[in-house]
Amino acid sequence: MKLNSLDFLIKENDYVTSHFKNNPLKNYKKILIIGASGLVGLNILATLINFTRKFNSDLSIHCISKSKSLEKFLNTKNRKKISFFNVDITKKKLHQKYDLIIFCAGYSSPHTFTRDKNTLLIPSVGLNNTFQNLKKNGKLIYFSSSEVYNGLESNFTEKKSGDTNFDDARATYINGKKFGETLSYNKIKEGYSVLILRLSLAYGPGAGVDDKRVLNDFILKALKNNKIKMLDQGYNIRKYIFISDVIIYLFKLISKNKIGAFNISGKSKTSILDLAKMISKRTNANLILPKKNQPVPGAPKIVNISIKKLNKVYKLDLLNFKDGLDKTIKWYKFLLKK
Repeated sequence: MKLNSLDFLIKENDYVTSHFKNNPLKNYKKILIIGASGLVGLNILATLINFTRKFNSDLSIHCISKSKSLEKFLNTKNRKKISFFNVDITKKKLHQKYDLIIFCAGYSSPHTFTRDKNTLLIPSVGLNNTFQNLKKNGKLIYFSSSEVYNGLESNFTEKKSGDTNFDDARATYINGKKFGETLSYNKIKEGYSVLILRLSLAYGPGAGVDDKRVLNDFILKALKNNKIKMLDQGYNIRKYIFISDVIIYLFKLISKNKIGAFNISGKSKTSILDLAKMISKRTNANLILPKKNQPVPGAPKIVNISIKKLNKVYKLDLLNFKDGLDKTIKWYKFLLKK
């Protein structure tokens, strides 16, 4: 990350704070973000900084990440009352209590979560350790994934989950997320306030230059190599949601003190091929298709989850996907000094 990357995100997340007339965190003073160097964590941190400025609130913000990149660009201006811990939560426990814990740790890229041995440990051992840091009257946000629906062909609602074979390429990631949800529901039964967010395909500023998820990978290939070489013919369908919209939903749900599971997803459907075409057009990169269709192992044909439950809590006018792509490309040009 570049040194002033957080400033870029703070400015970007003015869009988030504009949706709040009152402080959604008035009941929380000490906050812990776990997984603070990822796409979701960085944007949450940027929004928290904006909240402290807009509402003149006195938040103590602690950030945990295995990556040391976060500390490098928390400059003096932004580091007031922000503490950074370079900790592996599957091996080491913290000894402090928090009013609000936002658990967004874990790998989001199939390229990583199908290979790394910590994929299963983070939402199991790591999350279990984290609950010990939550005050009894506090709140924990657990970021799950729409991947828990793997195996279903329809009816992607919060009352359902899929059926994944143990030898599935994504089984470690999916079953880890399911374990985290099971643990969270057990804690709800014990009287804890736990919000579970089944997030589907967030994108936008904050993603890293090593992010192998298809949207980011296409943009990076276009900017670095002036070409996008696809692995298959892009028939699979996706619904993306811009990261700022995710953060708005998050804090609206927190402000209304919701618990249990909520899907968070975009609305507009796009195929992987159409996605590649849009990025190719915006970057003037060549698009190269394979002669034969060779689907990526384990990749779902369609990701199309319902957000009816979410819309009953707050109806948001989601950012247009093309506008979101432009913002994401701008972010990557900033990182790559293009």
